[in-house]
Formats: sequence, C-alpha cells, structure tokens
Amino acid sequence: MKKIYIILLLAAIIRVIDISAPIIGWHSWRQSDTASIARNFYENGHNILYPMINWGGIGTGYVESEFQVYPFIVSILYAVFGFHDIFGRILSVFFSLLTVYGLYLLVRKIINDDTALWSALIYAILPLNIFYGRAFMPDAAMLMCSVYGIYFFSEWLDKNKLKYFFSAWIFIALAVLMKLPTLYIGLPLLYLAFHKYRWSLFKNLHLYSLAAMILLPAILWYYHAHQIFLNGGSSFGIWTYGQDKWGMFSLLIDPAWYNDIFFKSIAERHLTYPGFILFIWGLFIKRSSERARLFDIWLIAVLIFIFIAAQAHRAQEYYTLPFNIAAAVYIGKFLAKYLPLADFKAALSRYKYRSYFALLCIMLVCVLSYLRIARFYNGENQNSPVLKIGRDIQSVSNPQDKIITIGDGNPVYLYHAHRFGWTAMPEQMDSNYIAQRRKEGAKFITGEKIIFERNNSTDRLDFLLKNFKVIKNEADHFVVATE
Repeated sequence: MKKIYIILLLAAIIRVIDISAPIIGWHSWRQSDTASIARNFYENGHNILYPMINWGGIGTGYVESEFQVYPFIVSILYAVFGFHDIFGRILSVFFSLLTVYGLYLLVRKIINDDTALWSALIYAILPLNIFYGRAFMPDAAMLMCSVYGIYFFSEWLDKNKLKYFFSAWIFIALAVLMKLPTLYIGLPLLYLAFHKYRWSLFKNLHLYSLAAMILLPAILWYYHAHQIFLNGGSSFGIWTYGQDKWGMFSLLIDPAWYNDIFFKSIAERHLTYPGFILFIWGLFIKRSSERARLFDIWLIAVLIFIFIAAQAHRAQEYYTLPFNIAAAVYIGKFLAKYLPLADFKAALSRYKYRSYFALLCIMLVCVLSYLRIARFYNGENQNSPVLKIGRDIQSVSNPQDKIITIGDGNPVYLYHAHRFGWTAMPEQMDSNYIAQRRKEGAKFITGEKIIFERNNSTDRLDFLLKNFKVIKNEADHFVVATE
C-alpha cells in the first residue's frame, strides 16, 4: 500500500471521531451560519443565488456573502439522504483529505516524494487542520481548491493541455468565489508563469484569458451579493473597510498584534511550538531548484494577506489556515533531510541529534494536537444549554414565530431552534427594544443565563423574568413570552 494512502487513512480516522456531533462549542457562530444557509437552501428550493440566514429579523433573510458553494452541495446531500448536520461535516472531511492528497501531488512534482509525504503527514495532523477539516464551514473546500488550482496550473504550464487549463480555471475561480481573499494565490501563480515564460508572460494571451475567466465570475457574484444587501438583505460585512476584517493598518505598529498572530496563533494553535521550530528550521533548507521557490512566494502571499486583514486574523484563526499549507512544506523539507523515509536508519546514524530532535518534535506535535482537538471535541456536548433552548423553543412556538435570542450575537440558538428572528446582546434587553421587536413579530425571548453574568447584566435577566410570562426558567437557560 502506498505511503500516501496510509497518511490519508490516518487523516480520515482522526477527522471522523465524533463526526455526528451537533453544531455547538468552538466556532459554533460561523458553523451555524453556514449550516443555516445549507438548511435554507434545502427548504426553499436550492437557489444558490440567494443564500439565507436566520438572524435577519424582519428583513428578507437573504445575506450578502461569499458564493455559497459548500452549503449548496450540503443542501443537495440533504435532498438525497435527508437532513442531518453530519453531511456537512462529512463533506469537509472529504475536501480536507483531497487537500492532503493535492499537497502531496504538488510537492512531489516541485520537490521530491520524501518531502511530499512528510508535508502531507504534517498537514494532516496539525490540530486546526483537523478541526476545520471536519467543521461545518467552507474553509476545507476553499483550501482544496487553492491547492488543486495551483497544481493544475503548473501542469498546464508543463504540458500545455486544455484539460489542465480548464481544471486550473475551475478550481481557482471557485476558491476566489468561496473566499475573496484567496486572490492572494495570484502571486504564486504569477511566479510559476514567470518561471516558465519570463518577461514574455505579459504577451501571453492565454494567461490574460485565464485571469479574466477567474475574475469575471467573482466580480459578477460580489456585485450581485451587494445588491442583495442594498435591497433589504443582511450582510456578513465583507466590505467593511477599517472596521472589522481588513484595512486596520494601525495594528501593524502594535507589538501585541505580532505576538497574537505569530506566537499565540501560528506557533501555538496552528503549528504547535514543536512544529513551529521545525518550520523555522525548514526555512533555511537549501532550495532544490528555482521552481521550488514557489513555496517561498506562497508564504509571502499569505503573509501579505495577514497584514492586509490584520484584525480578521487576530479575531478568527481560521483566516490563517492557508499559512499551514506552505508551513507544512517547510516542515516536510526539514524532515525529508533528517528523516528520509528511504534511508531512515542511516539518517539516525549520520545526523544523530538533529534526527532524534526531529522525531521528538513529531511526537510532541501529535500529543499537542491531540490535547487541543480533545478540548474542542469536549465542547460539543449533547447536554449543552444551546440544544436545550432549541428543543424548548420548538416545543412552545410555531415555525412562523420570530424569536429573540440572547447570546453575544451568536446565531447558533436560532439555528437549533429552527426559527428566524434576532440575535441580541444582554444590554439591549429593555422595554423599548422589546416593544419594537414585538411589533415586528417577536413572540419569545430566550438565552443562556451565563451570558448575562459574563456581561455584568444580571439585572436585565431579572427584568425579563419579572416582566414577561416565564415559559422555562432552568438553571442554565430561560424562555419568556413577549405577550
């Protein structure tokens, strides 16, 4: 059995653990938004041009967002097999495994087989790659499209066959549609083209055609998505320059930001510190060829993306997932040199301490990945008050009733309640706010009590329980009727 298939089997096994877990816990916010869009596609005719969330209040429910390929595919799976969150997770596992294999193919093509195998293995076992490789989110699909887009582009440059040209176009265009910042892969693509054509690349009509074919669908989609917002829809805030995700360049002069990104996020959470050490060491391994500098350019492109979207990367580590692709290659290069699979025992004798150090780091990466993933999985608890709220709301309300949920704005409560309505903060809970929502159709208010404690707003909880009809008043959550 080929070694890459053993790696894929290992990657699959560690990703399907507790695969049927509900959408709660770590990053339930982003997962429940994606899952809501998939379910609304399924229940409302699979119209991919009009993605719909549950927290739009009295709006249309349609949302300005990236092109929702991933939840659309999930909705098709629902139509075939029936509704269950597990299909979203299974799809992510599938895309994640394809990414592992695609990385292997690309590194084998550009560098060598040993480096490709080690890169694939490291990528497969990094903790956040495991978590997001089974999460109900589009990131695994986007990363897969990025890797195959670059791989097929390099194949087209080498073999000049239309099947590779169109394959590269489909994967790159989908990656950009699913996540607009994936435009950063234009830099490694440009490098490959320059390596092939040098300065004559600017005279190559095929390259201009490919660029146009990639950009035009993205321009059309994001224009359409913005019209959804302007016509009464909601928005994920993809264009909020200088406020949330990108354009906050003042952070780049803050030393704390660099600590948060490069040590707390990349070194600790993404690569683990032993993996980070191997990554830094791998940066200094001699490049086997000029073309192998593709991964240098790839890394630089991701770093540029990190600097442009400084706040996004600080707030949500899944924005930094593309870093792991290039990082895995540098770790793979180090391991291929000091632990070559074809001459493993000889390397232990020749390099001694460096080889044993590499083995120790791999073991530590495995242990730290397990500990971090176990903590994530423990948060997917079937006794979560989120699920209790969902069951309670479904038992006391009608499907058309609108609900106010209180939980730091997290849409996960509306998702599990299978209702539309509002996500609110505890401090918003006063008579004026509730009166306005009641006019707009709000029938119930619900939330976790701990949220009020965290926000120092227990007086607002007392206000709700004293002034509205109490439906449920449990130790961890409550439900009151607005009338």
